Amino acid sequence: MNNSATTRRISKIAVEYNGNDKGTAEMVYSNNLLSEDPEMQFKEMKVVANRNKNVKNWALTGYISPEKSVADKLTNEELTDLALKSLRKVGVTDNNQIRLDIHSSTKQKHIHFIVNRVNTFGENTITAHKIGENFGKAVRDVCQELNLKTDIEIGKEKKQMMYYALTNSLKYAKNFDDLVMKMHLKGYRVTLSQNVKDGISGMRIVRYEDINHQTERQYKPGYKLSEITNKLKIADIKTTLNSNLERAEHIQTLLGQVRESEETEISKANISKEIGKTFDEFLKPTYTTPDDELLKRKKRKFR
Repeated sequence: MNNSATTRRISKIAVEYNGNDKGTAEMVYSNNLLSEDPEMQFKEMKVVANRNKNVKNWALTGYISPEKSVADKLTNEELTDLALKSLRKVGVTDNNQIRLDIHSSTKQKHIHFIVNRVNTFGENTITAHKIGENFGKAVRDVCQELNLKTDIEIGKEKKQMMYYALTNSLKYAKNFDDLVMKMHLKGYRVTLSQNVKDGISGMRIVRYEDINHQTERQYKPGYKLSEITNKLKIADIKTTLNSNLERAEHIQTLLGQVRESEETEISKANISKEIGKTFDEFLKPTYTTPDDELLKRKKRKFR
C-alpha cells in the first residue's frame, strides 16, 4: 500500500488540513493531547517541541493509503491499528504526541498522521535519516504480520496485468493511436512521451480506477514501461506496430484483388447470360404459316 513519511516544521494549517478533508475527515486517534481542536492541538505540540531546541523539523507527517480493494475491507479501527504499529517501528512511543485522521473524500480511504518527534520528556525519539524508506519498510512488515498485501506485492500484480494487456493489444494495433485506444478499452490510460530525435520515446500506463485526481499533480500514478517489463522496449513496440500495419495493408491488397476477381467473374456470367437470351430470341420463329394458323383454330373448336 502507498505510504509517505517526512520530517518538517509545520504550522497550524497542517493540523487543520488533516482534520478537515472537505468536511469528511474523522479523527480516529490522539495521544498526549488535551484538546480536540486542531489549532489548540498545534499549540500543545509546539510547547512540547520547544523543550528540545536541537530538533528543528520537529513534526513527523505522512499517510498510509491502502489499495482500494484492501481499504474497502479494512475497518477504521484496523487501519488505525496498522498506522500505529508502523509508527512504533520507526521510534514513536506512548510518550509522543500523535494525531491520526482518516480521509474518505477520494476514491481510496487513507489515514494521515502528525507526530511530535519530541516526546513529553523533551527527547527526540524519531531519526530523520531515511525516514521515508524506513517507514515504508515498517508498513510492509506490519502488512505481512496482518496478512495484508504489501505495496510491493500489489505493484507486482498490477505490472503483470498491464504487461498482459499491452502485449495482447499489440497483436492487433497498427499505430500508437490504435494501441492507446485498445488499452483504453481494457481499462488503462496510456500516456506517451516523445522528443524531437526519436519521436515516441516512452510511455506510462495506469489503471483508470487507480487515478486519484486530488494527488495526481504530486504523485504520477501508474508505471513507466521500463518499470513494467524489461522484455519490451519502445523500439520493439514500434517494430511490431509497423509489422502489423504492413500485414494489414497486404491483407487489404489481397482482399481487393479477390473482389476484383469476383466482380470479373460476375461480369462474365452476366455477359454469358445475355448472350444466351439473345440466342434464344434468335431461335424463336418470326413467321407463322397459314397451315399453322388453321391448326390452331381447329384445336380451339374441339375444346
